[in-house]
Amino acid sequence: MSSIEFVRRLDGLTYRFHQDGTFNGRPSFKRVDLDIWCRWLPERGWCTVDADGVPNSAPLPGGAAGELFPPLCAWRSWKAGKSYLYDLRPGTTPADGGEVRRP
Repeated sequence: MSSIEFVRRLDGLTYRFHQDGTFNGRPSFKRVDLDIWCRWLPERGWCTVDADGVPNSAPLPGGAAGELFPPLCAWRSWKAGKSYLYDLRPGTTPADGGEVRRP
């Protein structure tokens, strides 16, 4: 898996991440438009983190936290008092270079 997409259930907003090295011995994925990462942290399992390493989303219970790759399941985000549900899917490589898209 070289890229992943978080698709917001509310409106289909899609955030693309491309694999960029490793972190804690597992693949690390960087969002194409911001310094946000999807990484495995020993104390939390898979989550997304901001540039300072602060977690801001994680798979819902039932997503396999110990997998080698981020679990393809529902994830919940939280930031600034807001929370959204996303579906994590394998990424695609569109001709536009993978920018964030709206449906």
